[in-house]
Amino acid sequence: MMASRAGALALAVLIILGLAACLPEASGYVEIKVLPGFRLPPLALGADKISALKDGTAILRQPVGAAALQFERGGLLIPFCRFEVKKNRIVTVTVSAFGREPRCKVAN
Repeated sequence: MMASRAGALALAVLIILGLAACLPEASGYVEIKVLPGFRLPPLALGADKISALKDGTAILRQPVGAAALQFERGGLLIPFCRFEVKKNRIVTVTVSAFGREPRCKVAN
């Protein structure tokens, strides 16, 4: 009887730990807007390349914490905009170009 209670308790602990591991990590969203008429080099958010902007906009889910928007030049990713992603919030990054270099404006 005592062994079955200990086994049931161990099983309950394993189930709780398993469910806790399945919970999604804290995340927020980044909305990237590219002003019309600007031709920008390929963009990346962290390690994720942003391949297609629908109507000049993309919304990406990101883990909470520091993030950097980068552009690709000569096979290298060059960060040009740094910002914080907050849990369950949307950070809007508006991208334009000044000369040949991309610029950004961040709004929370």
